[in-house]
Amino acid sequence: MKKILIVEDSLPIIALHKSIAIKAGLDPVVATTFAEVKQLSSQFDDFFCAVIDYSLPDAQNGEAIDYVLSKNVPGIVMTGMLDDKIREHILKLPVIDYITKESKQAFQYLLALVIKLQTNHHIKILVVDDSGITRNYLKQLLTRHNFTVLLADSGLSALATLKENPDIKLVVTDKEMPNMDGIELCNEIRANFTKEEVGIIGISGNASQSLTAKFIKNGANDFLRKPFCLEEFYCRVVQNIEYVQSIDIIRKQANTDYLTGLANRRYFFDTVQPIIQSQQSATIAMMDIDNFKVINDTYGHDAGDIVLKTISELLKQHFGQDYIVARLGGEEFSVFLSEMDLTDAAEKLERFRSELANKNIDIGERTINCTVSIGVCKDKRERLDGLLIHADQLLYKAKEQGKNKVVYD
Repeated sequence: MKKILIVEDSLPIIALHKSIAIKAGLDPVVATTFAEVKQLSSQFDDFFCAVIDYSLPDAQNGEAIDYVLSKNVPGIVMTGMLDDKIREHILKLPVIDYITKESKQAFQYLLALVIKLQTNHHIKILVVDDSGITRNYLKQLLTRHNFTVLLADSGLSALATLKENPDIKLVVTDKEMPNMDGIELCNEIRANFTKEEVGIIGISGNASQSLTAKFIKNGANDFLRKPFCLEEFYCRVVQNIEYVQSIDIIRKQANTDYLTGLANRRYFFDTVQPIIQSQQSATIAMMDIDNFKVINDTYGHDAGDIVLKTISELLKQHFGQDYIVARLGGEEFSVFLSEMDLTDAAEKLERFRSELANKNIDIGERTINCTVSIGVCKDKRERLDGLLIHADQLLYKAKEQGKNKVVYD
């Protein structure tokens, strides 16, 4: 478990910080004085980050912050001191963030921040600016929060980077650039990505009051004027990423079966139907768990859920990377194999069937085995439901022939 250093002399606040650390999956290590901080220096390489109070009994002017940062431990400053000079001094330091102990919301913010710091490396942000100094400055700010940062020195370069990295979640672009300015870049990005897929924050040092509206009307999600307040910069970055992530979650929930994590019936039909209309033929499999009612009646529905999850994980391993796998409902699953040769499809499904039949499934103190019957067909049909009916008929032939079989036609 990763460690987090808590530098704080108030016992109630220490208790809150320790609770936050544990909720975030981190192991808290506490220092109540500057002297104790120094005694922990040999452990500094083990700390994921630190939460540091500004004023300690033996270091009342932020000395602990400077010391921890000098040892390359990322630091979050959390203090009750609201002095503007202190705040400005802290924000000039390479801290992750500065939080005042004003309310319960401050501690909720800290929890969310610490959790995000552990996962932000999965989030790609593209910084676009023709100034190398500005690009590197923005990169430094974003890497403090552990984001993966990509750089582009022009609009054309940015579009190429987006094409190579379609999983970019946020673009931060300057307005003034040669050949293609930031507003033109917004238009080009929006030709391929919606606001729900990629967020855009425009930035500019131009004093024009109309720039905000221009950026927003041309597809940007947000705008910042340079020089900007660091706290506002981080707030806007996080807010825009959270918006894109929230839409991702909603979309996933709408398209995914909640129990197994596979595609649901709606997503399967919406995705596969247009594909089969554009192909010469389509190969599709239907499968049904044998004697599933007996499993539920004998071992309980919790055991049935474990069986469904186990089969789903095995389906992902065999087909999930290259094909579309869905739980259509109950104990029924389907695999769309595009235009795969029918014999090859049957052999691939047979390997899956065999592995499942020989798998011991843990359901608490016991293990059970289960099997599936599978029907697979290759045909040219204009409608997906017609293909599924054909595959379903073959599935029931497999049932009639003794179950635990692959039947194809």
